[in-house]
Amino acid sequence: MQFKRYELKYYLNEVQMEGLIQQLSHIMSIDKHSNGLSGYNVRSLYFDSINDECLYQKQSGFLIRDKIRLRTYGDSTADSVKLEVKSKNNQFINKKSVLVSKDIASNMINGNYSPLLELQNPVSNWVYTTMVTRAYKPKVIVEYNRLAFVYPVSNLRITFDMNLRSNINHTNLFSSVNNSFPVVLEQKQIMEVKFEKFIPDHIKKILSGVATERSAISKYTLARRFNKTQKWEDN
Repeated sequence: MQFKRYELKYYLNEVQMEGLIQQLSHIMSIDKHSNGLSGYNVRSLYFDSINDECLYQKQSGFLIRDKIRLRTYGDSTADSVKLEVKSKNNQFINKKSVLVSKDIASNMINGNYSPLLELQNPVSNWVYTTMVTRAYKPKVIVEYNRLAFVYPVSNLRITFDMNLRSNINHTNLFSSVNNSFPVVLEQKQIMEVKFEKFIPDHIKKILSGVATERSAISKYTLARRFNKTQKWEDN
């Protein structure tokens, strides 16, 4: 699966978020995977090179960069996991993904990437080459609760990612041990606005009524703040 879109991110306080959810729920549909307004859980395991090149590129403001992650939705006991490559080119986002078995994902978590070649898929082949040649390894688990709204025009998708938390004690994506901790300490939540070409005017008017500014938010970078290995990671 592959798709391209713009992706804008904002910090919201609780009042702002609840107000937007109330307004958008009347004109947008809730994502089919959501449990009503309760949304669903997202858990991702991020990989990075031995020199943390992905983290460094984000901190240094590189306009073109890639991230590799394994992601589960809701039930971590599912038979398959999404392997995703998220590429950023300035404001433009390109995502490529392929479903992998839990066995292949477990091998990746343990540092064995060769089973990816069995899939004979362009995405998994690229991931294998990148991870082997650049000595990638699992770095950090990022988890949050997501409420997503969708709209048929311009493939618009607005998500509210709440209670962002991380786990630096292990990188087992399938662990039932829940000892994660919050990584946004300012009592803020994250809104992401994703679209292919434009935001419809009536929805743009609702969003513009909130006093917030666009931010360069990276959940991976936020989570890595708590297991820094280099001084430059404080930036």
